[in-house]
Amino acid sequence: MKLNASRPSFTEVLFPFGPPQDTAETQQALDLYKVMVQSSEGLVSRRQGVNTFFLTMNGALLTGAGLVLQNSGGNTIGALGIAVFSVTGAILCGAWRSLITSFGQLNRGKFQVINAIERHLRAAIYAAEWEALGRGEDPKIYRSFTSREIWVPNALLALHLLTLVTSVAVYTELVKLT
Repeated sequence: MKLNASRPSFTEVLFPFGPPQDTAETQQALDLYKVMVQSSEGLVSRRQGVNTFFLTMNGALLTGAGLVLQNSGGNTIGALGIAVFSVTGAILCGAWRSLITSFGQLNRGKFQVINAIERHLRAAIYAAEWEALGRGEDPKIYRSFTSREIWVPNALLALHLLTLVTSVAVYTELVKLT
């Protein structure tokens, strides 16, 4: 075993016995292609579920902070409660951002496999779509969903941090709410 053995190429990993040579092998590649497309669709569904979860949690935390603010009369104990909601929200937003990035990376990898298999099929519809979108090089033609989707947890993170700073200022009596 070589210590400095080079890693196999992407194509060597995908087609360890070489590209499809006959109808049976092409059919097998098509079946695997279908599995990858379904896997990508499943990933998108999971991603939507994760986004719904995090939006719901952030909404609940912000509602809770609002209720504490409404019922605390601006006292320091209320500010401490709001700080707890804010820290929790900030942590959730960080986790959400990380998951969005991971989902984007995973789906990008799935489409690399899909596009590689398409090269051995009669039509390469996803590769053609990517080409029609300028291969993602011109943001006027195409921007990734991930690059836009990340705005939501970023905005909520900023809101949670602003709320945290304000609640700490109230708790330390730098600011008085009356």
